[in-house]
Amino acid sequence: MSPRTKKQNEFIREQRKQEILKAAVHVYVAKGYSATALSDVADQAGLAHGLVYYYFKNKKMLFRELYENMMEQSLHYTTMYFEQDSPVLAQFKDYAMLICERVLKDPETQRFYMRISLDLHHLYEPGELSPFEWMKSFIKPMAHAIDKGIGHGVIRQGDANLMAMQYWGAISQGMNYLDQLLQDFAAQGLKETEINSVMGEKFQQIAESAISLFKPD
Repeated sequence: MSPRTKKQNEFIREQRKQEILKAAVHVYVAKGYSATALSDVADQAGLAHGLVYYYFKNKKMLFRELYENMMEQSLHYTTMYFEQDSPVLAQFKDYAMLICERVLKDPETQRFYMRISLDLHHLYEPGELSPFEWMKSFIKPMAHAIDKGIGHGVIRQGDANLMAMQYWGAISQGMNYLDQLLQDFAAQGLKETEINSVMGEKFQQIAESAISLFKPD
């Protein structure tokens, strides 16, 4: 058998790292940061404990990279989404719907997003990370789209950055509600079709509520 090329080795290393990060999401959601050990992540990924230490020297470094990767993905997705040329109000409603649907399609990932902010003090020293600065970057494409909507007269006059924060706040609260509802439904043993029907109505309600603050009086 021919030895692997450098490119193949890099691909395998990246694939293995992604397996570890995915396993870390699962363990974090189940146990929380403090109760999680690297050995738990290794077991979840089906890997030798030493292999996980090869990629991440400790739990803190693993979760720092996981957090930063996921935040970067969110920022990239949102930036690309709002660069589309489409009717502004419909664009904001569809975005809210897409984000809410993720709670149903990938609840573990969404629970990680919703909970990790409570554990950032474990990952960063005071002053090392500014969640507010990241949030400003995150809402920037939304604020730009709001400014465009104000210019076209389809969004009421106001501070675009504040409106973007209020819009995202409505979605975030909606996601928390949906996650709790989803857990309640699972405990009740509801069928998937019943859950999807109820959740679909909730998605619409949250999206309408989120864009209601944009509409001119």
